[in-house]
Amino acid sequence: MERTWRIGEVADRTGLSRRTLRHYDDLGLLVPSARSWSDYRLYDAADLLRLLQIQNLKALGLSLSEIAEALSDSTLDATATLRGHLEVLTERIAVEQRLADRLRALADAADRSWDEVLEAIAMTRLSSHANPVARLRAALIPDGRSTEELFSALEIEDDPGVQEGLVWALAGRPGAATMARSQLTTAEPRLRPLLIRLLRKAADRDAVPLLVDLLDDADPATVLAAVAALRQLPDPRAAAPLAGLLGGGVVTDADLSDALVDIGPDAAAAVLPRLDSASADVRLAAVETLGAIAATHQLEPETASTSLAGLDRAADDPVLAVRRAALVALAEFDADGYARIAARQTDAEVGNLAQRLLQLR
Repeated sequence: MERTWRIGEVADRTGLSRRTLRHYDDLGLLVPSARSWSDYRLYDAADLLRLLQIQNLKALGLSLSEIAEALSDSTLDATATLRGHLEVLTERIAVEQRLADRLRALADAADRSWDEVLEAIAMTRLSSHANPVARLRAALIPDGRSTEELFSALEIEDDPGVQEGLVWALAGRPGAATMARSQLTTAEPRLRPLLIRLLRKAADRDAVPLLVDLLDDADPATVLAAVAALRQLPDPRAAAPLAGLLGGGVVTDADLSDALVDIGPDAAAAVLPRLDSASADVRLAAVETLGAIAATHQLEPETASTSLAGLDRAADDPVLAVRRAALVALAEFDADGYARIAARQTDAEVGNLAQRLLQLR
């Protein structure tokens, strides 16, 4: 006869309360396979294995409803579940090891205080607390944790609010930007946008070449973060790669246009080749961006002349939206731009717009 365990035995051996086991039963999450003659819940080996899976999934942060959904999946791999729990456990051990290293350093120091020891314990406990508010509090305590510890916390943190707190805390630390740059190219995709935001907040101009390289990254979140950072760190080296993203859909054209405008007049030359793209979306974005640059900056005569010629071609584009945008962009130039607008008054589809622009001159 197969061995069974009563609810009290399971509770005593696992440390779970009887109330918890009854709650699992009520939810249908762990229904005992049998009942004794006196109506005691009886758990068999299969029930205990399911209980182990429940506890492993719970340790990974899943809610009871999510656990129930996961366990209802016939393809659920118990081995993969256990490996996932092993990864979490390994990270907890790493946290404890960091605490041990800190205490060891304090023990070896000639001049230390027990307040420092207690603070070290408190900071490490807070940083690994189940409550994200507690972890955020740990991140924001001035000088409570070393830069290395904050980086380690950022690597494993999954709560967006705590992530931003850690980024904010690190941005104010000397040497943190250097550490972020050194890890940026090798960091996993999940971490790269966080490191980029750190570099942006730290206004680290040495990161510009790395950020430019990341504009070709396969991860959209990384590209978005890199564009946002380059807008805060305008640099002519980023002009051509940013212009290359116009009309591509990964980043909004408005954001790309803003970044290019912030770079200044040098960005106009990078945008001009995009006027000849085979894609109407790219041509439209390039026309609008060129107009925005001209509206914000005084272009060099040669660049202004080339830009006017490009927009003049765009005013004859087969796509109506591009033609209209070209007329608006031409209005940002001098009298030469308005002369080119006037030449389009007879265009049946953009003629009225041309007349209105001439009236507003």
